[in-house]
Amino acid sequence: MLPPELLKIILSRVPARCLLRFRCVSKSWLSIIDSPDLIKLHLKKSVESYTNHSLILTETGLDFHMLDLGLLDNNNPKKPRISKTPFPGDEIRGISNTCDGLVVVTAYLFGPLALWNPFMKKHIIFPDSPSKCSDRCYFPDVLFGLGYDSKTDNYKVVRNFEYKNLRTHQLVGSKTEVYTFKSKVWKEVQPFPCPLSYTMQLWVGPVNGSLHMLCMDKSRRHSKIVGFSVENENYFEMMFPKGTNSVMGLDLLGGCLSMTCGNTESQINIWVMKEYGVQESWTNLISIVNPVCDNPYDCFKPLVYSEDGQKILMYGNRAKFVWYDLKTKTMENVKVVGVPYLVQLEPFVQSLVFPGDSKPRQAFDVTKVRPQIKEEKVKPKRDDFLSKGFKLKL
Repeated sequence: MLPPELLKIILSRVPARCLLRFRCVSKSWLSIIDSPDLIKLHLKKSVESYTNHSLILTETGLDFHMLDLGLLDNNNPKKPRISKTPFPGDEIRGISNTCDGLVVVTAYLFGPLALWNPFMKKHIIFPDSPSKCSDRCYFPDVLFGLGYDSKTDNYKVVRNFEYKNLRTHQLVGSKTEVYTFKSKVWKEVQPFPCPLSYTMQLWVGPVNGSLHMLCMDKSRRHSKIVGFSVENENYFEMMFPKGTNSVMGLDLLGGCLSMTCGNTESQINIWVMKEYGVQESWTNLISIVNPVCDNPYDCFKPLVYSEDGQKILMYGNRAKFVWYDLKTKTMENVKVVGVPYLVQLEPFVQSLVFPGDSKPRQAFDVTKVRPQIKEEKVKPKRDDFLSKGFKLKL
């Protein structure tokens, strides 16, 4: 019989899917696999392992699909598998960034929120926020972000929202709320530093314990990066690479912030911030000359590195996946079937992380608490296949 500590080290290197089966071996194995020490150690190894990474794909909130990235190295066509959501029978209208294999989803703009581990098929429903909207107001924009506070070993959800006058459509106010899983309460913190209508995408991260958002300034002619410290619960700004313009997207690549800049007529550049918070560390990783794209926000979103670190998987340009070879500077199409043209993608790691109750919850019937919310009618935008207020990251 192996010593428990040695068994933990061995099991931490086993694929997450196998660990779920190994929980049935014996009570002692179940205790070891479910222990916080092994879960954290396995998460650390999973972040480093290419085979434990997947993509969440969703189209208009109707279906969620998961695609194992470890299956993309050969030429056989791949089809993502459908994953049941915490809100059966209802569209998923909002999805946060992923963090340690967890994601926050909601079926309605200001409805119930669920923390979901798609790999483990487990979720919990958050308690309602104390913030309410009067009959004279409505919520045009709501954004969610998920992060981890390493100092307190606590997962937190940040929710940004605005409310406007129902008759005049004038902005009445805005709030930022943070939900912590240990205290199980919402609290109000510093509001978002710019109108949510100026934001260009979802929260990105976490990186270095912070979430990040790409948004426009008041002139709507220039962009900036707004960060939110999960530990300190405050906002800050970060610098772009020197000399960049026409910023098209902010993403997470290999644990670092990445930025897509340029234009679709001449050249697109993808930058990576190799040393967090240091402007001089922005490195031009990829330059694509004369890219063929129908629109600038649907062109080459970087997702993950290959297992050997020599290629980058990218998505865009009419729902195509491609491997970009960093050495030869060439692209190779990846055959993935069943992916819709308009899709939201979130890379995530297959993990055993699940804060709170370790027992699976019963499927939640959202129709029993479906909120009656009046929403503003606006002109269609490129991300209108998601709910109002949720931004497309392409």
